[in-house]
Amino acid sequence: MKKCDHHISDLHKQLASCYAFVEKAQKALAVWQRNLEMKTQQLEIKLSNKKEEDMHSRSPHRLVMTSCSVWTSTSRPNSSGLKRW
Repeated sequence: MKKCDHHISDLHKQLASCYAFVEKAQKALAVWQRNLEMKTQQLEIKLSNKKEEDMHSRSPHRLVMTSCSVWTSTSRPNSSGLKRW
């Protein structure tokens, strides 16, 4: 009878140890899931901001201003390369 009680006691300790391990793993998984959700939200916000920025950079006004500044900078003669006619 003592042998059976000792064996049951060992099994009870193993079960308690396994239960504690499962609880610890569940907590770690919950933390990991929260971090993943937070990173996902951050990436969605970045993507949304990038889309808005792309839309703004492709607006007609922005394109005209960029084209004008490029044309002006390429058509302006250098002070060292001025030709006299």
